[in-house]
Amino acid sequence: MGDWIKNNKFEALLLLGVIIVAVGAFLFGSGKDRLYEEAKGTYGQHRQSVMGLKGKKPYPTPASATEFELQIDDYEEVVDGLQDKILTYRPKTSAEIEEDKDGGQDDQIILQHIPPPQFIEKLNAARSEVTRAFDSRRVEYPGDKFYLGFENYTGGLPKDGATAQLGYQLGAMKALFGVMADAGASALLNVHRAQLPVEKDKVEEAPKGRRKKSSTKEPPYHRLPVEVTFRSTETVMRKIISDLASHEDYYFVVRSIRIQNEKRDQAPAKDDVKFEAPAEEAGEPFADEFGDALPPDDSGEPADPADPALPGDPVAPGDPDPAVEAAEGRRILGQVLGAEQVNVLLEIDVVLFKAKDEGKRP
Repeated sequence: MGDWIKNNKFEALLLLGVIIVAVGAFLFGSGKDRLYEEAKGTYGQHRQSVMGLKGKKPYPTPASATEFELQIDDYEEVVDGLQDKILTYRPKTSAEIEEDKDGGQDDQIILQHIPPPQFIEKLNAARSEVTRAFDSRRVEYPGDKFYLGFENYTGGLPKDGATAQLGYQLGAMKALFGVMADAGASALLNVHRAQLPVEKDKVEEAPKGRRKKSSTKEPPYHRLPVEVTFRSTETVMRKIISDLASHEDYYFVVRSIRIQNEKRDQAPAKDDVKFEAPAEEAGEPFADEFGDALPPDDSGEPADPADPALPGDPVAPGDPDPAVEAAEGRRILGQVLGAEQVNVLLEIDVVLFKAKDEGKRP
């Protein structure tokens, strides 16, 4: 091999150059292959991103971006309109009333702090007005024990810091019972008003070591819950719920409803309703196909003429009290058709939206 290289130096140099070029080309090509695979992977990712964008509606083009901005503007307009509508239920504070001197505040609901004795006076006045409305429309109610759900204040005064929310809830309860009286409920069976947080004593805070930070923000409203049980027809019940949902002054939310038949233990059975069989028509002609057949009860001999001197058949005695069966029939049909009265339990939240200084958004 060495002799051949000495005798063929040019060919040896040429062969060496070819080997060097081949090795360099191999190394260069292997590196480019890796770069190609990386570029191909990057292209595939970008292609998937573009395909995903094309699948979205609207496709992100300048024209679509303009259309999307218009849709956002329309959405904000709807949200602002809804916010303005809900804000009408937020009572004004005394400070806001003093700032607004334009007048026309006679019907405005005001959330203001009042002395506890003044709250008791308002409670007695509201009770008198509600009971008069019930008496004029013949709505039964618990009697002297009925104080619109504020029975715990018949023998004591509320806390000084709770009179603002209590006064607002008192107005809402007065409106609630006014809706029931106007709709024509038969009876108010029970009222339960849950104690508000402002009425309770200050709750002891948990130890610092066990305190956990809550990520949820406080809602922009206060819930003033109350439970009302009344008796009415189905039509009146629907009207009460509808009037509460569309009330102009207070925002009522019916959380749950339970309906029970007034006479649950007297549900009709299948044998309670008896249908009378249709009376057979007298004098119906006998079918004689051959002209010589006789009726089944005919012996072929003429019947004896009736003797006018003989007494006729005794007449069956009449129903001693047909009105009782008629009333029972109406009651059963009332249960089937929905005319019988029902006992209704409503769990209602009176929503008190916070003032501007209590939350950024209502």
